[in-house]
Amino acid sequence: MTADRLERVDAERIVRDTLELVRIPSVTGNTRRMADRYEQMLREVGCKVDRYEFVPDNPTLVAVYGDGEDGPAILFNGHMDVVPLGHAEAEVKDGRVYGRGTCDMKGSLACMLETLRVLNESGERLPGRLLVVANSLHESPGGRGEDLIALTERVPLKADAVVVMEGATTECTVAQLGSATFEIEIERDGEPCHQLHAPDGTPHPISIAGDVVALLDRWNAELASRYIEDIGYASYFVGSIHSGQFYNQLPNKATLVGVRRYDPLETFEDVERATRSGLDELAARHGVTIQLDMQKVRDGYRIDKTSEAVAALRRAAVAVRGVEFPSVGKKLVTDAGILANALGVPALCHGPDQRTAHGDVEYVEIRELEMTAQVYVRFIREFMNAKAAR
Repeated sequence: MTADRLERVDAERIVRDTLELVRIPSVTGNTRRMADRYEQMLREVGCKVDRYEFVPDNPTLVAVYGDGEDGPAILFNGHMDVVPLGHAEAEVKDGRVYGRGTCDMKGSLACMLETLRVLNESGERLPGRLLVVANSLHESPGGRGEDLIALTERVPLKADAVVVMEGATTECTVAQLGSATFEIEIERDGEPCHQLHAPDGTPHPISIAGDVVALLDRWNAELASRYIEDIGYASYFVGSIHSGQFYNQLPNKATLVGVRRYDPLETFEDVERATRSGLDELAARHGVTIQLDMQKVRDGYRIDKTSEAVAALRRAAVAVRGVEFPSVGKKLVTDAGILANALGVPALCHGPDQRTAHGDVEYVEIRELEMTAQVYVRFIREFMNAKAAR
């Protein structure tokens, strides 16, 4: 595959596909229509497609392009669901495509279609093959990667490298923190009552909630003393606290909701166990019940910075985007963690700029879409040639 293939990336086709996909409703929880159309589009660009439905109304697509079964394989991954936030109708304006899902991440799915089109039109046989996995349950809390996890557990996927088509544009992600949401509920015996009618010594859930926050602050101070290479620090974060209904009524419950971000070398089970142990001690001291509901979003991961996959993506991004593309760690989570841990291969992230993701107004620059497809085409060439030469 020669460099002139990059010139064949057609931005107009990417825009057309992005608009079509964005106009198909696919809020997390039901992506059937989106999957129907994307499956058809993958077949139109030369893929064989298997379809799974581990969770009703949330299909998972596995497309294969190329027949070089003995050669290197690259798995590209993208999610078809979008966040449940309203948005104006999709449109093209001032060099941008506007609409819910344009950058997160139907634009990336369209870039992959164009990449496959370019390869197909070149008539050149790949020394390996490409897999495209499109999943449906990404956006938490509605989705936590359930269908992608089920796929890795039930279907034998093999690849030498993974590219998750979001989460990094100008740097190479080599590590990510794990993430889990938590809800802590404090409950005392008895019903809510007038403050003056409560017996002396009745535990006050709001005061105990303050003690929980203080405990999490102490844990954060401990975590801040343990630097995680490339990433920074793990943490607890409380986003909301709810209790009480009236100024002089003593409530019987208080609830705290937040997120725990943890070291990629830690497991969710260890994090949950340690959190529960500390809360149990606090509950015993105050004579109340403290329930912890902690749900994993994604485990963290770390890949080898010196791998051929990292080197190939860096060469591709530098050539197309003209950036340095340094190796970095991230606190945010992507589906790369699921695939890196399940397949045991480097899982990279690259896609168009996502700064407007989850915003009231979401858009993607058309030039970003074009460059993303060019990076994918060049990465495929760089990585497959390097692997085939070994």
